[in-house]
Amino acid sequence: MNASLDEITLKFIKPDSTSYEFTGSILENYPRVAPLWFSESEDPVIEAVLNELSSNNQTPGVLHQIHFLVSRLCDLNQLTLPAELLQIVPSQELDEGTGSDEDMPDIPSENEDEEDVEMYDDMADDVAAFQDVASSVSAADNTEELSPEASNVLHRVVQAQRQQHLRGAPAGSVSSNDRLMKELKDIYKSENFKKGVYAIELVKDNLYEWDVKLFKVDAESQLAADLKQLERDKKQSFLLFKFHFKDTFPFEPPFVHLVSPTVLNGFVLSGGALCMELLTKQGWSSAYSIESLIMQITATLVKGKARISFEGKVNTYSFSRAQQSFKSLVHIHSKSGWYTPPQSDG
Repeated sequence: MNASLDEITLKFIKPDSTSYEFTGSILENYPRVAPLWFSESEDPVIEAVLNELSSNNQTPGVLHQIHFLVSRLCDLNQLTLPAELLQIVPSQELDEGTGSDEDMPDIPSENEDEEDVEMYDDMADDVAAFQDVASSVSAADNTEELSPEASNVLHRVVQAQRQQHLRGAPAGSVSSNDRLMKELKDIYKSENFKKGVYAIELVKDNLYEWDVKLFKVDAESQLAADLKQLERDKKQSFLLFKFHFKDTFPFEPPFVHLVSPTVLNGFVLSGGALCMELLTKQGWSSAYSIESLIMQITATLVKGKARISFEGKVNTYSFSRAQQSFKSLVHIHSKSGWYTPPQSDG
């Protein structure tokens, strides 16, 4: 387990070497408000444990939450609970609980900053004492680090989620937050992203709204030639898409629509939505990654002989028109079915 003043990383390792990593973010008004915990694991058991932890108001303390996590994971995996846990959080404290917010002592406003510092120092000392817990808890995995830019984005996202939590209006769900954070990290580590095939940007650090810029397509396609002309004429070297995620992701697909430039053919509808079964509930699978979706959109544009329009109106795409055209499209295909190209066409 690694710890800093605002973040804790804990890894649970099973006897078969399967591991689950958890990250706990310490909120500004800890210990009145419990830390927020995330995990990249897609295991439904892990999601259930995190949901249970987030709904348990009796475990706001860091060490109590760690005890809860390890205990539940050991129980669900039929493993023996490490005896060292009781040395960190005595059984009588667990029986008594940590009390409600009303039982917490008030901190005088004039000394708030100084006491906050002392509180975090004490917490760091407590966390350091937990370093000797048995092999079920170990150091964080540092096999592949993200770039400073990517790390900054992820840090801002966590900060934004904290603020939403403090305002009492958290966005999304635990499972969708975890999955989207994992998707972000995977994209930042991917070769296509590093090679500049596409770029992503979270709109106002909102985990549920992405701007996706597609810079490269099949070099032999007309669309690739059009992108070069677009850069010369309009100083824009990419196709800009918006990805809108719901709190049901990854069990439902994001809503995707083109923002600019105007594109003819390529299965792009008049409002900017995309004619792809993959983007419908019946065509989507939670196993799909966002990068695979981006690359599939790229292939669909080329397959549909997409061309950039350099004449007429600059752009008539909008979110509302895209939603309307996509809804009509899904209604039509629900009756007539979706066209499946011959296997020789890919």
